[in-house]
Amino acid sequence: MILVLSNRYAGYINVLTEGLGQSYLFQTQNAEFEFWAIPSKGRDIEMMEQQFKEFRERSPEFSELRIYRTFSRNPFKFWNWFDYLTNDQYDYPFQEEIAQAFD
Repeated sequence: MILVLSNRYAGYINVLTEGLGQSYLFQTQNAEFEFWAIPSKGRDIEMMEQQFKEFRERSPEFSELRIYRTFSRNPFKFWNWFDYLTNDQYDYPFQEEIAQAFD
């Protein structure tokens, strides 16, 4: 019962534990493209996919790139299990974040 209720109210639990405006970083393997998804501000997966498509169209040399999520699932946050299984952002393969060094 706790598991079911906690997953139903995961949004409220996340606001209490992590605050408003959670963000999720997506990058290509060598960080040629990156996108911060911030669902509360309308920056969602659909926007990322559109921008990634436009990026690959502008730069044909990057047409074979894949995009990765840089955030992992935390099995101890049991209230997010339903989200981990159903949210499209977790369908992307995982890789560690690559820090960008801009000159």
